[in-house]
Amino acid sequence: SKMIKRFSIFKKNIFIKRILSIRNSIILYSLASSIDIITILMISSIFDRISEIKFMSNVYIYVFLTFLLIIFRTIAVFLLRKFSFNIIFKNKFQRETIIVEQYIENRSKNSSDENDLNLFKEKLVNSSNLAAVNFDIPVSSLISELIFATGGIIILLRIFGLKLFLFNLPVFFILIIFSKFVSRKLNTLGKSILKYTEKRLNAIDNVSVLAIELSAMADSGNLVNYFEKVNQPFNKILSKQIITSNMMQIYTESASFMIILLSLISLISGISSTSLANSATSLAVLSRMVPSFTRSISFITQLQFGVPSVVRLSQIKK
Repeated sequence: SKMIKRFSIFKKNIFIKRILSIRNSIILYSLASSIDIITILMISSIFDRISEIKFMSNVYIYVFLTFLLIIFRTIAVFLLRKFSFNIIFKNKFQRETIIVEQYIENRSKNSSDENDLNLFKEKLVNSSNLAAVNFDIPVSSLISELIFATGGIIILLRIFGLKLFLFNLPVFFILIIFSKFVSRKLNTLGKSILKYTEKRLNAIDNVSVLAIELSAMADSGNLVNYFEKVNQPFNKILSKQIITSNMMQIYTESASFMIILLSLISLISGISSTSLANSATSLAVLSRMVPSFTRSISFITQLQFGVPSVVRLSQIKK
């Protein structure tokens, strides 16, 4: 029964509930990664056969098959990701409908409350968008990328053994440490943006109410200053969020270059003796897996900006 109690607590967790609500999106996105792995394995098999062929005339059919596989992979991955994103935004639409229904019900029961109105508007205008873009999409993408990264690691281990991973270990450690720093900063910014969005919406309402009266008096200076005091911090937070996310993206890109460079040195120097076909396969895997791994780190940090919005939206009762 302790186990059952723990499971029920786990199931009630707001983040687990949110993830379960987009499970179909996650499945579709993960299928796209599975197709990537299968495609690479099939192309690897074709490379093996090409390397054994002695006459060039027999190569063309394998080249044609490779092109067909690449075209199939491109179309299949595009469609699966498209359907995945559509599910996320359909889910967002349904949640927004619940927010509106709840607000109408509460208004009929209780007297008008300015704080409730601002919270209602903030959820619809801001939190709902942030949760979809900075939590739902990164979660779907993260699980999918981790599936591919796991498959890629298994393929590379079969080709290189542990040597390649030992060469790249310092880069991974630095990347993880840096991502923790960025995650904390994005989580703090995520909480701040919710607070200032409410203030900004309240300021917009006040400006709209007083604008006609003050325009008749030709005295808009104080009202403009009042709005600027709220609007300036809001835009500064948005700017910091973009800069911080961009900083993480730039670092993960640099880490990708470093990993691919070290892997190429390993191939060229013959540290890991492998066939031509295996070398081609490993380069194909690395070109997709390294960005996949670094994107996963980036998605984890991006989640931190969406977490406060998910917490706020968890107050919705279905």
